[in-house]
Amino acid sequence: MRIEHNSEIASFLSRCRENLGNNSLNEYLDHKVTPGNETYLRKKLAKAGAAEFFGPEVSWPSLFLSSEDWLKTPYHSRIHLEKIEDEHFSYETMRVLPGRLFNLDEVQPDPRRELNDWMKLRAMDQEFETSVLYQDDDLWMIDAPSEALTNDPMAEAAHGNALTFGLGIGYFLYMASLNPKTECITAVEKSESVIRMFETSLLPQFDHPEKIRLIHGDAMDYWNEEFLSGFDTIYADIWQSGDDGLFWMSRLLSQYHPDDEKTFFWIEESCLVALRTVVFLHFEELYYRCEREVSEDYRPLLEKTRAYFRRIDKTIDSVDALKHFLYDRTVLRAILGETI
Repeated sequence: MRIEHNSEIASFLSRCRENLGNNSLNEYLDHKVTPGNETYLRKKLAKAGAAEFFGPEVSWPSLFLSSEDWLKTPYHSRIHLEKIEDEHFSYETMRVLPGRLFNLDEVQPDPRRELNDWMKLRAMDQEFETSVLYQDDDLWMIDAPSEALTNDPMAEAAHGNALTFGLGIGYFLYMASLNPKTECITAVEKSESVIRMFETSLLPQFDHPEKIRLIHGDAMDYWNEEFLSGFDTIYADIWQSGDDGLFWMSRLLSQYHPDDEKTFFWIEESCLVALRTVVFLHFEELYYRCEREVSEDYRPLLEKTRAYFRRIDKTIDSVDALKHFLYDRTVLRAILGETI
């Protein structure tokens, strides 16, 4: 692929480069919000890049979440983690203070598609207690609003014969089992102790335990065409954050690339942020005829990116085309699926 030299593209690359250095929203994590300063704070968040506050003030969402509503959500109100009895797992409660901003969801893509991706910050309106699980004394899972918001869309999209990689506290399994469009939900889980705990303490609390099927195994052993072709919905949730998630996605998609329409990845937008940066760096390579350097961990991703665009025999002369390559999920998954 080649990129034409023109002022529009040069200006676009400059804006993207500037946005890459914008970490302003991080300054507002754990910031105190009150009904009195909420409007002022939303204006500050808009300046920092929170696109949900770019429009008319009358359309702005509240920064407060209802603690009462959260306590009534299906999983939180019906599944009792305190009933877990297993030598490898311990349970405790944690107080969540009201009026403290936290990251509620996966990273939100920049609506202008210029790498100014942003965090959705929210605070609870009242103090409440939530559940914390430890596995062999290591913090393992927290039953938090972000767990719900980042899993609910996939549970709602699940249908027919659904598959998930990673068991966790069973949130996705429970919500997907409540979905009338699902017939069976299979979970592939690597940890025997997690499976044993789930079968003993959590599955008996499910409304539809008959829908659940568990497989003890490694995701990489089951991520292949023969196995995945038997499922209508595929969901992978085997990483801790967007940092390691991108590399897991790359491993999975390099091994086999299933149909994009039926395949979902936990916090995919958060995972793809770093890849967008790598793609942008390659745009700079093509435009300025130079070579960009990345850290050792990201070199394979840069090589995948170069290989993908090398096969495109055309000259790009518009910003819209570059934005498409930066933000189209099918393109980004195809890059991750490159074998080098």
